Amino acid sequence: MAVAACDGDDGTAVDVVSSADAITAIVAWQAGEQEPVLDENGEPQLPVIFVVADDGTTIDVGIQAAVAEATAEWATVRFADDASDAFDPDLEGEPVRNDGALLLLGPIPEPEPRIEMDVALYTAVDDTEGFTVQITSDTSTTGTGPDPARQASVTSVSQL
Repeated sequence: MAVAACDGDDGTAVDVVSSADAITAIVAWQAGEQEPVLDENGEPQLPVIFVVADDGTTIDVGIQAAVAEATAEWATVRFADDASDAFDPDLEGEPVRNDGALLLLGPIPEPEPRIEMDVALYTAVDDTEGFTVQITSDTSTTGTGPDPARQASVTSVSQL
């Protein structure tokens, strides 16, 4: 869901990164980074990615629905209110459930054509890496790639 905003100079519209587009872009980046998980028949499964706001707030249900719809064909996205919900306490090392990853998202900036967000990536309760991701509005992805509806892309990743 791209959002158009006027740039204020000549009244022309520019594409900006909405909250749903930002989360979808981060999920796409992570899905591309994860090792494939195979089922008992050796068939690849969709990557499982948990998404949690790092400030403990609930991500708006409308944003959750938009992300779930945009990612349904190439990732299983699960939203949680608490990061602890993503870990399996019954397994050694408390990995993220379903061989997945947890993305702990920093605050989503106001919509702009390019935004930066901090993201903590967990694969287990004590296995985390921090990143700053730059997300850019990109309607040129329509019709291509794993997510033809994506309206934004991660264009750079820096480790914290």
